[in-house]
Amino acid sequence: RLHLCDQHLSHMQADKIMNKHNLLLEVCLAALHEGQSIKTHLKRYDALYEGSGHTTCTAL
Repeated sequence: RLHLCDQHLSHMQADKIMNKHNLLLEVCLAALHEGQSIKTHLKRYDALYEGSGHTTCTAL
């Protein structure tokens, strides 16, 4: 079973989700922030734990 990176999903504003379109928007925004986080921190993590065989989720 794969682990899902869901740190930004916990910041979703449930009171603003009135329909499936708003839910999709919130999920897409969370994915956007996760992607930016990966781009920002992965190189530093690779340098710090070189050869560890980590996954992207572990790096986050």
